[in-house]
Amino acid sequence: MAEPTCPKCAVSGLHHIVSDSSQEISEAGDPWFEVAYCDSCGHVYGVFTKHTISSSPRPSTHSPASRQDDD
Repeated sequence: MAEPTCPKCAVSGLHHIVSDSSQEISEAGDPWFEVAYCDSCGHVYGVFTKHTISSSPRPSTHSPASRQDDD
């Protein structure tokens, strides 16, 4: 398998790609994202989400229409 090479400084090897957690954290203490970068020159390979905010479906507030009885 070919080793990855940094496009900025040309250092080669998977061990040169490192990551750090964000300082921003969720209420549960989980980091929001990870930053993957070259440990030699700092070139950023990507930012990866670790914590997502999802909205849960709201309960319906629709009330049934009133029925009219026929006499």
